[in-house]
Amino acid sequence: MPTQTTTKTTATTAYSYEANGIIGQALREQLEASAANIFDLGRRTTEQTFELGDHLAQAADLLADGRFDKWVKMRCGLLARSARNNMAVFRNLGQFRDELVDLSIGATVLYHLSSATPEQVQAAITFAEDNGRLQVADVKAILAGGDEGDDKPEKGDQSNVGGLGGLKALIAVKFREGLKAFIAHVVAICRVIEAALAKPRVIKEALSKEIEDIARVARQELESLVLFIEPELDGGRNTRSTKFPKTSRWAEVNETLYTLGGIDSWPKSKEMRDWLALHVLPVLGWAVSKERKPEWPLVAAKAAAAEAAVPVQADSVVDRHDVAPEMLVEVTTGADVSDGEIERFGKALEEATGGLMTVTREMPRNRKQFAKVPPLADDAVVEAEPMPAVTP
Repeated sequence: MPTQTTTKTTATTAYSYEANGIIGQALREQLEASAANIFDLGRRTTEQTFELGDHLAQAADLLADGRFDKWVKMRCGLLARSARNNMAVFRNLGQFRDELVDLSIGATVLYHLSSATPEQVQAAITFAEDNGRLQVADVKAILAGGDEGDDKPEKGDQSNVGGLGGLKALIAVKFREGLKAFIAHVVAICRVIEAALAKPRVIKEALSKEIEDIARVARQELESLVLFIEPELDGGRNTRSTKFPKTSRWAEVNETLYTLGGIDSWPKSKEMRDWLALHVLPVLGWAVSKERKPEWPLVAAKAAAAEAAVPVQADSVVDRHDVAPEMLVEVTTGADVSDGEIERFGKALEEATGGLMTVTREMPRNRKQFAKVPPLADDAVVEAEPMPAVTP
């Protein structure tokens, strides 16, 4: 008997905007943009569930007169109920989005949780943090007034749970607690540096005693959280962490923590303040930022430093002295040096510097030349010019 296969269609282009009374090019373009975003996202991760709900909510606001259900089914291939579930996640759980994304809560669990009160949502987050997972049964128990589902393992019992479920629980605990520790250590380093910068002078030795050890720990925590293990070439007996891509920003974070872990690698004392303020604090702040896509700070910092290094009057130097852009080298010689020798020296210098430096015997017009150098006045006796008589 032949097996009949059914292909699930996620969207259809047979939907007619005109036939459904949706008039206006601008409105159609907005709806099509939402449809394109919905197609791209699907429903895969916690973050994408929130994004899907966002795009659906935007389309629902455009079709608030009841035409949304048909549009989302015909144009996007989603049942109206599924669309409402995703919109409820976006609208009702938005303030807990970061915590839920960090815990990788599944879409179905989010649907059930979207009807909870803020207190119940917080209880569910706490449960997930304590147990390394949050299931539908757990959410139902919390909504019903209980603290947990019937299948909750005893607290602290994850080390005895076998199989992939037990392994995932241990990994979740390690990630959650390890991330908290890393953030706490980086924040502590930043606070110590900020306190040091608030003082008139940054003392390297005193600062190193406060942050060297914690910087080494933070670097190892970072590598433990995100890098893999690869065998060394020493007979396969030793292992080491893989490396961040050399030009990546996380490699810069790792390298900054490595540098902070040893005072011998720090800049000289006179360069410490700029290094801490323009490099270390921005890089570490980027690493623990709660923004979704924080901007990399070093580009702006380098631009600001370069701008500050240019003298304010640099553009007006040439105008003030009324000289050519080339560098003039004044040659002071005795009478025994001929003009031909000076000319040959000038050509050689101009050729060697690509025209940047030239030789001239002419004095700048704003400098007065003495025919005879006046004698120095006696330090003890200085003759003053007579004061002019005052005529009443």
